[in-house]
Amino acid sequence: MKTLFFIILIVGLVVLFGTFPLSILAKVFGYLETFFKWLSSILNIFGWNGILK
Repeated sequence: MKTLFFIILIVGLVVLFGTFPLSILAKVFGYLETFFKWLSSILNIFGWNGILK
């Protein structure tokens, strides 16, 4: 009974606090994606999208 309580407690803590940092990380990667798309469109001077594909 004691181990079942600890398992439920650990799963509850992971659900409550484990998803919050992941959502922040997803936002950060979303902003990085926007920045890199903007940067690649600026650096694509001749419209070649790089020599190697």
